[in-house]
Amino acid sequence: MQSNGGRSGFKTKSSALRWAKRTVSAAGFAGKMVEKRTRDATFKRVEKSPLLKTTEKNARRPPGVAIVAAAPADKSSTIDDEFVGGNDEPLETYEPTWTVENYMRLLRESLMKECKSHLNDSCRDAVAQSMTSTSELEKDAVAELVKRATNAIQGKRIFSIHGYYPIIAEELKKRGWVEKRNPNFKPLNYEYLFTTLTLTNSRSTCNVKSPPSLTSTTVESLIIENIENSYLWLIIKDISPNYIFTTNRYDINFNKINDVTIFSQLNNLSFCSKVELAGTVKAISTNVSIKFPRTYNISDTRTMDFFIKDYRFTALLGSLKNILMSKNSQKTMFSENGTIPYEMIDFIEQRCWEFVHAYQTEEESDMLWFTTILEDCWNKFMVWYYEIIEELSTIRVCNTFQINDIYERFDGLERKIKTFCPQFFIDGDTNLWIVKPSNRCSGIGITLERRLNNILKTIKEPSKLNKTYIIQKYIEKPLLIFNVKVDLRQYILVTNTYPMQIWMYKEGYVRFCSKKFTVQDLCEEVHLSNVRVQSINRKYRVHGVPEECMWDFAQFKEYLKSIEKGDKWHTSIYPTICETISTILIKSFKQNIGKTFAFQLFGADFILTEHFEPWLIEINSNPGLNPTTSIIARIATMLLKDIIKVTVDFPLNSNAETGLFENIYSDTLVKHCNAEKNITKEYYYYQSPKKTKQLNKQSHKGIEQNKKKIAR
Repeated sequence: MQSNGGRSGFKTKSSALRWAKRTVSAAGFAGKMVEKRTRDATFKRVEKSPLLKTTEKNARRPPGVAIVAAAPADKSSTIDDEFVGGNDEPLETYEPTWTVENYMRLLRESLMKECKSHLNDSCRDAVAQSMTSTSELEKDAVAELVKRATNAIQGKRIFSIHGYYPIIAEELKKRGWVEKRNPNFKPLNYEYLFTTLTLTNSRSTCNVKSPPSLTSTTVESLIIENIENSYLWLIIKDISPNYIFTTNRYDINFNKINDVTIFSQLNNLSFCSKVELAGTVKAISTNVSIKFPRTYNISDTRTMDFFIKDYRFTALLGSLKNILMSKNSQKTMFSENGTIPYEMIDFIEQRCWEFVHAYQTEEESDMLWFTTILEDCWNKFMVWYYEIIEELSTIRVCNTFQINDIYERFDGLERKIKTFCPQFFIDGDTNLWIVKPSNRCSGIGITLERRLNNILKTIKEPSKLNKTYIIQKYIEKPLLIFNVKVDLRQYILVTNTYPMQIWMYKEGYVRFCSKKFTVQDLCEEVHLSNVRVQSINRKYRVHGVPEECMWDFAQFKEYLKSIEKGDKWHTSIYPTICETISTILIKSFKQNIGKTFAFQLFGADFILTEHFEPWLIEINSNPGLNPTTSIIARIATMLLKDIIKVTVDFPLNSNAETGLFENIYSDTLVKHCNAEKNITKEYYYYQSPKKTKQLNKQSHKGIEQNKKKIAR
């Protein structure tokens, strides 16, 4: 083998090791090397911190949040500080719960130290010279680097990270792994990051992909680490990594990855598209209870027709609910001078009985709304419906007896319809729908609409013509905390170790909207709890809503206890989430899901109803771990550490700790299946359970006879 400047490939592993020893022996550090104990301090965790000292207020702190003393202001403002500054003391960790202010300050200070270690002129020169210098290297440093690289190559412990995930690197290095990192490629734009951190307030952590490490360290030790990594790169740059971590599947060519490489991406992720998730849920057997709002792919003309029929029937049921709600409320639905004719009552009753008949009898018949015969009648009904919902118009009746008769008939009709409509409760009464881009996240491009014409106009806008959109029924009866809407983010890890295993993370977070919930106000701060949306509006939040518009699960459980619903999490919410996720993933991954040792992290979003039922909204293949709040930063740090426990430690020892990950599914294990199945028919209003044919006079007569039987 010929070495071309120490950069040619290796035919064998032994030749790589021999070349590595020669290369490292000939190389040298550009500056003075500090003592070995200083290098080791890079990964040493200090248990107590004078910076974060608890106060007496801890005794009455909110659940999951510790009150800590204020941290001193960061005096560093330029990158021309001393190469090894006397004021650059190690950041010492305290405990996994902090005040918002101090925790975000710690994150910022850690990022500032990283910036300095990469931007300092002395550091740049040292790293550059370490790639070309032929001066003698300290013997201890040579021996340590060669030994570390040799052990990693022989033990197949070389890892590579695409993106900024320092927690992953730190945990693997603790286990004797060596990082393969090209010193010419930086995980962050440090110039931009430093400028942003300097100009913004101490709470800013910018848009980094994951939290920085808060392990006790200094700028000096980070510089030493950068220089060491540049030497290690010369040794292992031609060695294939044994562990690759990335959250972007497009960063890696799947075909170039060995089957034995541990890789953080899976194949066949159809359920991560909103359109395909809807198809997956629809294909699942009806003997499994999956709570997922009705969803339509508007790019399909036939499906769009189904949506219009569903929209109309949902408006029909909304009218039924509005009339019944007026019985026990101050809302007026009837008057002698009403602007809406009594014909609306007859239309609602006739269409609802046809729906019940189609689902309850053996006779094959067509629902009238499935034909075009009543198109004009439906158009008139929709005008009346909008007048009731938006203008509070009333229906014209003659006397009180007539009103009581309507209530009695509609009350029995509602009880019948509920048995065939498992989404009857979440539909509400205002027929609100949500239009979403299929492959976007963070609430981008989402609109809420009530009128059919507005929905059709929205999806036909020029900017939307070449994109895939879905229309989904909005959950109008969500759980409200402090009078605002909330949702849950649940993390899931899938490992393809044959058999496939599904791991549920026991910690997540609850996101709050900032504005009081109402279905009349369609602005995004009322309905979209995404961090991107609420970070702009959180300073105007409703009284009681937490500072960052977020709780962790521990705080949410404390809230449930405070309203005497403490058992709901373990008996209903969490088991239903586990069952929903495992059912969808098993259905989606029937075929090969990737490399033998592949795995992937997912984030599922759930909405809770007033009855504490979790409804799945979407599953994300690249859940954001950006430390935009202290809660996300803390949870993401624990999560990334526990991923290493599951993907590295557990395969070698089935008794190894897996952190907060719980194995809920494997070939021999199924946990947290909800015993109370809600076995219902497929819930799509447009779809008759039987094959249909044109409704004739004889079948219409059968409907009238059946109405009398059912009413009894």
